[in-house]
Amino acid sequence: MTDQFNFGLLTKEMITGNLKGAANAPLAASEIARKTIVSGITSTKAAGQNPKETLEEICYGAMSGIMLIESDLPQTAVLILKSMNEVAHELHMDPSELMTWAMGGIARISAVTPLQTSFRIREAIEEEYQGAGEVFGQLCAPYSKT
Repeated sequence: MTDQFNFGLLTKEMITGNLKGAANAPLAASEIARKTIVSGITSTKAAGQNPKETLEEICYGAMSGIMLIESDLPQTAVLILKSMNEVAHELHMDPSELMTWAMGGIARISAVTPLQTSFRIREAIEEEYQGAGEVFGQLCAPYSKT
């Protein structure tokens, strides 16, 4: 995936630079991701950047930042997914499509985390959104270490 505007790296740097040790890091990270998604998709429409790529990169950047500051990845994933309804409303897009794209970006963290971490993220997603855990598991498959 290409993110010609590198919103993923920007998101990761905002999280690692501002949230280390913060008690509310997952919530703050999801808010950073939400704002960056809305701004990123809005600002890159004219340049022709695919909104799916932008959203996935931002979600991966948020998860990478949370991993680097050693905060709660499953909670962050669920909070990012919860924010997709607001993103959909602001961008006039389909919330279920945005959630799937977000899970695609979140799933990419599986390539650099232990298998049990991906499983814990999947469980948290499934607990909040019945049936979505299976979709997340499928999205993780390309990053599987087995």
